[in-house]
Amino acid sequence: MDIITKSNSDSRRIAAVGMYDGVHLGHRFLIDYLRAEAKARGLVPSVVTFSRHPLALVRPLEAPGLLTTLEERVKYLGEAGIEDTILLSFNDRIRYMSAREFLSMLHKKFGIDALILGFNNRFGHDRLEDFSQYQAIGKELGIDVISAPEYHGTAAPVSSSIIRRYLLKGEPEKANDALGHPYSLRGVVVNGNRLGRTIGFPTANLVPVDAASIIPKGGVYAAFVVTPDGVRRKAMVNVGFRPTVSDADGLGKLSIEAHILDYVGYLYDEEIVVEFVKYLRPEKKFATTTKLKEQLAADAAKARELSTETR
Repeated sequence: MDIITKSNSDSRRIAAVGMYDGVHLGHRFLIDYLRAEAKARGLVPSVVTFSRHPLALVRPLEAPGLLTTLEERVKYLGEAGIEDTILLSFNDRIRYMSAREFLSMLHKKFGIDALILGFNNRFGHDRLEDFSQYQAIGKELGIDVISAPEYHGTAAPVSSSIIRRYLLKGEPEKANDALGHPYSLRGVVVNGNRLGRTIGFPTANLVPVDAASIIPKGGVYAAFVVTPDGVRRKAMVNVGFRPTVSDADGLGKLSIEAHILDYVGYLYDEEIVVEFVKYLRPEKKFATTTKLKEQLAADAAKARELSTETR
């Protein structure tokens, strides 16, 4: 798959515009429809997307946590069958374009001769509401604007916003069903206080590689961790503030800690991927580290029950 960041109209393309955060089942349904239209019309199946979420510019305080990093999003788009990803920087110039100006830019600069307009998909500063208006503008500019059918398949209704709500409610199973793949958090392992090692549960302390990544609801999860050797291993993960072991300085500082079952290895400064599978329990403060150790043993037993086929 090619990533296009500058004007390129050498190929004639059919595209759909969107953020594609998560590249979930609804996105894949739209892409399948786009690919069928591309084959019928002899055009290159493409998407137009943005390097950052538009709300990061328009209303930064309302910008959502993201389900995928840019690298992951591009990878999933390629796996779904997209041949060209047109990657735009969402800036004030694009923000204030009308629908006509945006369509004209896509046609002239990127060779887009047909555009799939997904269900409830709108663009342009003027926010046209009627699909026929987009069609009429497209006809004048030489772009065939096509309406895509609504997705009614597995886990419907599906949207990136709905999936984020699942994660924030501690429902990774629902999120993963809607995504069609596990929600994963990629991060670098950093030094912690190493207390877990002293009670028999060493942890890898994770700092996300993308600060915009959404962090699931606090608590303990059964999970998988993909280690630097590419092996997917069972794990339990704590998202929270470690109330039993944090000192005054540590309280209030969110941590993401993964205990990888039956794993011995040096992970500091290495990148790992955590796949959240099942919410086990809320985080709680235990009276003693002995009580904490007993609970961690029970959590580990539940994490061991995960099927390696879980996706």
